[in-house]
Amino acid sequence: MKPMFYSLFALCFLMPTYAQTVDFIKELEPAILQCTYRCTMKLDTLGTNTKTDQMILRIEKNISQFYSYTAYRTDSIWKTSNGKRIWGNAMVRAIRSKNHAQMPNANMVTNDYIYKNYPEGKLSTYAQLGVTSVQIEEDYTGQDWTLQDSTKTLLGYPCQLATCSFRGRDYQTWFTSDIPIDNGPWKFKGLPGLILEVYDTQRHYQFQIEGIERTNIAPVCFYYTLPDPRTAERTDRIRYLQLKEEGTAGVPGFIQKTGLSGGKKKDRQKNAQRQCIAYDYMETDYHTH
Repeated sequence: MKPMFYSLFALCFLMPTYAQTVDFIKELEPAILQCTYRCTMKLDTLGTNTKTDQMILRIEKNISQFYSYTAYRTDSIWKTSNGKRIWGNAMVRAIRSKNHAQMPNANMVTNDYIYKNYPEGKLSTYAQLGVTSVQIEEDYTGQDWTLQDSTKTLLGYPCQLATCSFRGRDYQTWFTSDIPIDNGPWKFKGLPGLILEVYDTQRHYQFQIEGIERTNIAPVCFYYTLPDPRTAERTDRIRYLQLKEEGTAGVPGFIQKTGLSGGKKKDRQKNAQRQCIAYDYMETDYHTH
């Protein structure tokens, strides 16, 4: 590990994870299961550039939460008394070394915090757009899965294949009935067992199980991240994605003060043939609205 990260990671790994963030959490319910997934995202559709993050799914009997560990680590650092200094020093050293891949949050796939069935019957996403925190609330319903005959084993668990189309992408998932919990990474649910792997058919996004813990795990928590979600502006999912794409994100009060036509679309990476090869969001149905 590079010297620039000694002080940065000391905060994250020399103390218990739960203890270091106790000042900015609201405990919701005790957890019964915690799953760790490796999330791989293609930054271009050619697959030549990828980003890999570690994702956490923490499940209780009624509520579950899903988030990037990199995002959580970042928020943990910022919430300490000297967090800004530690973060700033790490960023400066990475820039001076011209190794941007070693910036503290270089591997972060998303900074969204997703809560299933919180409030009851809803799926709540707390997202960051520039300096603005937004809340997207939608009905907590599963995907329309079709069970297939294919099977394989993951982490010693027998799994069955299921497929679905969801908000612009076609997905394949592997779930195990040996863990009869209707849950999975991101917004996935609706199967008679825990989802251990899921990916879209173009492999732009892929979640693969790495570990399952049943004891000594932190409770399901609501994190007071930066920007503070308690002051989040409510918006709907489509408008959030459109604003993010338009490039109008990050303006305080943007939901009330800006229209979708006021932004400038961010440039898309293109290949030599001028074909757009840059990544898109997991939900692509915002293009048709």
